Amino acid sequence: MLLTLLTLAFAKTTASSVLTDTNGKHGAELAADGLLTTGWGEGASGYGEGEWWELDLGTSTALQSVSIWPGNLSKGARSYREYSRPKRLKVYVDGVLQGDVINIPDDRMQRVDVPLTATGKKVKIEAVEVYEGGVYADLFLAEVAVNFVAGDRARQVDRLVAWKEGKEGQRAYAEYETAVLAAYDTHKADGNDLDSLKFLVDCAADGPPYLRKRADSLVPDGYRASALEPDEMAMLAIRKLKNPYAIPGLEMAMTRAVGEKQEELRDIVEIFYAYQDLISGGRRNIKAWGESGWEKGALRSFGEPLPLEIDRFGDVYVVDTGNNRVQMFDQGGLSKRQWGAQPDASNLWLSSTRRWYAAGSVASEDQGAFVNPLDVVLIPGKEADSFAVLDAKGRVQIFNAEGQPTIGWPVNIDYEPDSGVGGEGFLAWDPKKKVLIAVLGRYGVVYTLESEELARYRLEDGTPKAMEVGRDGKLYLGYGYDVVAYNGTDGFRYGKVFGQEILGEGYEDFDITLDEAGKMWVVTDRGWVYKFKKPGKLEWKVRVVSDYDLLNPRAAVSQGMVYLTDRDQILRRDALQKHLDEEAEAGDGGSK
Repeated sequence: MLLTLLTLAFAKTTASSVLTDTNGKHGAELAADGLLTTGWGEGASGYGEGEWWELDLGTSTALQSVSIWPGNLSKGARSYREYSRPKRLKVYVDGVLQGDVINIPDDRMQRVDVPLTATGKKVKIEAVEVYEGGVYADLFLAEVAVNFVAGDRARQVDRLVAWKEGKEGQRAYAEYETAVLAAYDTHKADGNDLDSLKFLVDCAADGPPYLRKRADSLVPDGYRASALEPDEMAMLAIRKLKNPYAIPGLEMAMTRAVGEKQEELRDIVEIFYAYQDLISGGRRNIKAWGESGWEKGALRSFGEPLPLEIDRFGDVYVVDTGNNRVQMFDQGGLSKRQWGAQPDASNLWLSSTRRWYAAGSVASEDQGAFVNPLDVVLIPGKEADSFAVLDAKGRVQIFNAEGQPTIGWPVNIDYEPDSGVGGEGFLAWDPKKKVLIAVLGRYGVVYTLESEELARYRLEDGTPKAMEVGRDGKLYLGYGYDVVAYNGTDGFRYGKVFGQEILGEGYEDFDITLDEAGKMWVVTDRGWVYKFKKPGKLEWKVRVVSDYDLLNPRAAVSQGMVYLTDRDQILRRDALQKHLDEEAEAGDGGSK
């Protein structure tokens, strides 16, 4: 008890300089008060290189770690980017440098935990190099704590814990609980009441007010961050309210947490950023033929291929995998219709999960909705086309000519497609046999449009990178540099049809498609287009993209116009006209 009182009496903070601005004085003591909404700001000229902050613990202490919250965190990621923060720093104990210079990544708000094996009274943090603030030059440290993740910190917060569990602490908690419920009810009834939301945000970031007040008198400098944990009740209220203005509080709570709790809070922060995007309504003017995003007309691939088809009226159907939907673009490049569920936050991604993001359609296994659709295929009718979609859950769904879902069923294969491999799920329509062929990985299954399974087989060459049914009824699959023919109804392998001897060298990916006359076309990631008289017999070739390589290209062709999906947009290239132009130039004595 006496040691704790002495520590409280003698612990103090100093700094090389102090900032005073319109928000007040940002003294050295504010980086040891346990609060992340405050912090020390240096007041020297420049961006803070060479500036330092020091904590005098008042007594010799076994130090096993020092934790640093760089930057101004008062408004979350916004203020973090606005002000300067350390890029490289040094840690000293009683004037002795501890280890190497600490490099701090700047990809997000974070806590930096530095392991120590030292005994001493004074802990000094020196900024060697900084990330310059986007608005203000002043360097900030939000908080510094000793033995936060390693070492004996429990003894320093024992008095606060004892008070909290006592009668006075229990009464204070009951009053606080009532205040949290009142703030929740007030903001739920009036979403514009920001005072009630701010109360909840501060409690999530820095703990309940009654504990903050007691920590000032019962916990010494350097240990208050350990004493003030994010309040679970306030965070639950924030999660239920789903108001993006609460993001800073959740971000600060995340930087206090450790282990699985930190990962859980990181997910919640990402969800709230997705909510923010959705609530804003998104952009109103999406470029024709798509751009990255979740809004209608935008596309989201996360590097995966986006297959597409063109119907007899020139409308383009695109599998918008990351947005869990299929979109139809008109001839002007505007999205005229889409299939899927309502927009929402999503983190599902093929056979795993990814960071939360705003999705144009929530991942759903309901009828007419999708979980990361992989392929779409048109089924020609007398007057209009119906279509079928395969998604990452291995579901096939049929939509009639009016675009209404009519039937769906699972492809019963014990296989889930992986991300980052350029697509592992394909769907094709065999007009001769009147059957659908679904391929997941190296397995093919044949169905009628009524969901009856007719056959299943294992592809000898493995998982393909492209698939199309030719006018001759054969199933053409892309493997490595080659196109290989199979019997689509029973899996019999006919063999290689063509490869580098026609397509040249230097490509890594390609797609196979048919035009309205049933002629085969191949497009490589080097931007070359190959038109065939029949499979394996080249008619002509032309390069339609030459300034960069395509990323997992998917193609469709109509009237000699090639439509390509690449980097969340649809490229249109008049391959036929370019071929005719090159022929004319060659005929006039020019060179190709």
